[in-house]
Amino acid sequence: MSLFSQIADSYRRTKKPKDILWNRLVARPLAAVLLVPVAKSPITPNQVTFISLAVFVAAAALLVGLPGYAGLLIAVAVLELSYILDCVDGQLARLRGTTSPVGAHLDFLMDELKAFMLVAATGARLWRAEARTQWLLEALAGLVVVASAISLTTFVRRPEYLRATGASRPQSAGDYGDGLYGVTAAPPPPRSLVARAVAAVESLGRLIIHYPSYLVFVAAANRLDLFLHVYLAINAAYAARTILAIVRKLCRKSA
Repeated sequence: MSLFSQIADSYRRTKKPKDILWNRLVARPLAAVLLVPVAKSPITPNQVTFISLAVFVAAAALLVGLPGYAGLLIAVAVLELSYILDCVDGQLARLRGTTSPVGAHLDFLMDELKAFMLVAATGARLWRAEARTQWLLEALAGLVVVASAISLTTFVRRPEYLRATGASRPQSAGDYGDGLYGVTAAPPPPRSLVARAVAAVESLGRLIIHYPSYLVFVAAANRLDLFLHVYLAINAAYAARTILAIVRKLCRKSA
């Protein structure tokens, strides 16, 4: 079997039935290129997860330390490599039949850390470029917002909460790929005009949360400031909606 055939076969055997366009057309095909040699090695999926984190740390450092447009493009390219490796770990586990709840939780944890680093590094880069305290304050507020959103996601996924409220496993703001972006089955299409509008807004929110699928375009436009504003706004909206739902459900007399 030729190398190209091995790559295509690995992609077919490890792709997800429900996945976003960026993953199907870009991330997972590139991950399959790395998957072929990795699958023949003793490297484990969890080791790939930690390698992905190390690459992301390097990307965050480059985002802060490399000035100018070229520096931004280099940093985002390394960040995208980290995401491709993040796809490799799940594909490797599926290829070997070694997927596990621990691996899924580890992937989620790594994506939490990456979200924190990205917000902090983005704020630091903008501050270094413009020397405006606004960016440091926004990054600080952003860390609180993102941490709150992720903590709320963890809480509403707890089996104790699901049992207490009779809820099903929720589709979170970050529920959109591997780890923090875990793919879920698409809900039935809404029928009313209001429901369709809400569904459209939620779809846009999930896209914005999945920053690897569009950050390269933000970098090409040199508008990292817009990314920070919108990313934090979506996380804040999700956190507010989720905490209101928790209060409503847990403050019922029967709860």
